[in-house]
Amino acid sequence: MLKTQAFGAAPWGLALLLLAANSLSFVDRMLLTLLVGPIRAELGVSDTAISLLHGLAFASFYALAGLPLGRLADTSHRPRLMATGIALWSVMTSACGFAANFATMFAARTGVAVGEASLSPAAISLLSERFPKTMAARAIAVFQSGIFVGTSLSMLGGGLLLAWFESHPLPGPLGDLSPWRSVFVVVGAPGLLVALALLFVRETRVKRANAYAERTSLRATMAHIFGAGRLYGGHFLAFTAITILAYGSITWMPSVLVRVHGLQTSEVGLLLGVALLIAGPLGVMSSGVLVDALAKRRVATGPMLAALLSVILLAIAVPAYALAPNLDIARLTAYGLAFAQSFPYGIASASLAIVAPAALRGQLVALYLMISNLVGLTLGPLLVALLTDNFFRDDAAVGLSLSLLPLLTTPLALAGILLCWGPYRRANTGGAGPSAP
Repeated sequence: MLKTQAFGAAPWGLALLLLAANSLSFVDRMLLTLLVGPIRAELGVSDTAISLLHGLAFASFYALAGLPLGRLADTSHRPRLMATGIALWSVMTSACGFAANFATMFAARTGVAVGEASLSPAAISLLSERFPKTMAARAIAVFQSGIFVGTSLSMLGGGLLLAWFESHPLPGPLGDLSPWRSVFVVVGAPGLLVALALLFVRETRVKRANAYAERTSLRATMAHIFGAGRLYGGHFLAFTAITILAYGSITWMPSVLVRVHGLQTSEVGLLLGVALLIAGPLGVMSSGVLVDALAKRRVATGPMLAALLSVILLAIAVPAYALAPNLDIARLTAYGLAFAQSFPYGIASASLAIVAPAALRGQLVALYLMISNLVGLTLGPLLVALLTDNFFRDDAAVGLSLSLLPLLTTPLALAGILLCWGPYRRANTGGAGPSAP
């Protein structure tokens, strides 16, 4: 049996604990995707309103909290910061089960967002220090695979819990809650255990980087970012466009199966949960292994090559799933889409951590997450919903709406990759790249 102290000493033990934390964050974040039907029915809201709960309610506050929490990740005790955030988002997930209307559900989702904003900057900063450069992408990929482990568990566990609570209400005064409300209440609880475990993780910050971060003003940090504008601007543009496509597709995957192929919510949870559980971590780890292999071969543009491959995969997989002519093909293409959705997550943060100054990693990762989540989590679900509600004006046309999303995002992703290609190569070979201000 591993001692809790071992997480502070063993890098892979830390990576697995952070994988658990990230998995739970995406269980809590993506559970709403599975419960669209019953939430719409009880709260009386539209697809557009649901997309705002997915996007604006979450992404705007995730973004607003991201930069100050990223700075805290560079200057404070990172494990304690993450533990506090996990406790907050867990409580607010349970609070979603008591939402009386759209406004209170929106407020609860903002609380989930603020809590989750503390995790990635601190986790990626910590992992980047604990692992050598040729292993960092794999370590970060382990952490990032929690995106798809968590999303799959939200589908599988959420579907099973929904079915259970339809015939077995919660005991005591909670017994009057609707089944979907009971799911939210129960799912929020496990995060408190992970938060407790993180309190036993030691902080091992590089002292030189910590001292530098403490004397670096926000103005100096922004001057550094603008001084490497093509590098960071191209990176942010490329991966934000990819995020729009990935989140737009993952948000509406269940609705395609329900509205186009006639499945029940519990059946959708099982089908997509298995697909995401198998293909999701495989995609993240594949890109992490690819980036590390290219780093060993000293291919300075390796992360950008991997990003280019991710754009191609998504551009093929999204319409293949969205326009599947029958359920059998939809089942098959769901695995391909899950792999394509997950592939960029082994690249985005790792590629940034590789070239970012150690003392600014938390802030730069937070800035990237702020932009990509504010834009990606808002526009991805919203663009599909607007096409369905206002252009096709037919709920059953959600597949057609989703199939059009790559036409809007792929050119932007390619432009971002081209913009930062040269600066990234120079930065990753010790040439004229980003340096401490």
